[in-house]
Amino acid sequence: MSAVLPNSPGIGSVSVPPITPSHVNTSVSQTKSSPTGSLPGAKPAGLDRIGVIAIIAGTSFIAWTGIFFRFSEVGPITAAAWRMIIAVPALMLWMRLLANRPNSDGGAKIAPAILPLLVPIILAGLSFASDVAAFHISLTGTSVTNASFIGNIAPILAVIGGTAFFGEHPERRVWAALALALTGSWVMAGMVGPAQLNHGDIWALGAAVSYCAYLLFIKQLRVSLDGPTATMWSAAVSAIVLTIAALIMEPQFFPTTIIGWAAVLGIGLGSHAMGQGLTSIAMGRIPVGIVATVLLVQPPVTAVLAWIVVGERINSLQITGGAIILIALVLARPK
Repeated sequence: MSAVLPNSPGIGSVSVPPITPSHVNTSVSQTKSSPTGSLPGAKPAGLDRIGVIAIIAGTSFIAWTGIFFRFSEVGPITAAAWRMIIAVPALMLWMRLLANRPNSDGGAKIAPAILPLLVPIILAGLSFASDVAAFHISLTGTSVTNASFIGNIAPILAVIGGTAFFGEHPERRVWAALALALTGSWVMAGMVGPAQLNHGDIWALGAAVSYCAYLLFIKQLRVSLDGPTATMWSAAVSAIVLTIAALIMEPQFFPTTIIGWAAVLGIGLGSHAMGQGLTSIAMGRIPVGIVATVLLVQPPVTAVLAWIVVGERINSLQITGGAIILIALVLARPK
């Protein structure tokens, strides 16, 4: 997913302050002096170009997740485990390359002490483990396109979480764009009601809630860590949890063909190391409304990829819903 913040307060500190009302007030005051903390709709100088490029590229990589899974030759939890196992060393390499370039992605210097950050790292890792496991399971009961559409509630929830915990206040037009994009996702999914959701759709819904939690924990980690480092440590926790679960619950752990290995490499290197790594970078540089709205473009991209690669047909409702989402993206863009 996977179916989503002005700069974090206290950039440059080595510990993560608790999310409390007093912390939120501090966040607001600090954000006012930060150019990258400008609200959507601020003058162009307030929008970080690297952050925008990062979220667009990250979303493009994430859109391939369901396609890679179709060719992975292993069960959903095992595919999720391989995703994290492969992503961790790639993220470690990325982290090393950034070690001598402090603040190169908009975050703080890489903190030498991880122990003070252990709780949010573990929570982020558990949240993402739940997300990818649920999303991969959903693909056994619904289409790649539908799973991605339902996952679109994650960005909406993330915006609400950013408002509640980080004192962020997106403009009204951003909220309107998010509502419009969610409507577009509903249209793309066939305008079904809750009673018509199958078990795959329910798993996709669970994945969306877990991904929202992951985004908020990553946002908190970005107070002290750069994007690749925050993503790497949370991925390491996810890898341990998912590997144990896969070995217990599924009979086959290793892909059997070159195509299967290529698929799990694509999930690990593309969907996670690049997709989530770039998303984490964006989380520390641009407002939540922009991150959320760009992530909402993922389902139309996934629909096109599913049509080209695995032959999933695109119907008129999906085309209409995709157009609505693109209109929402234009509405939410900074002016």
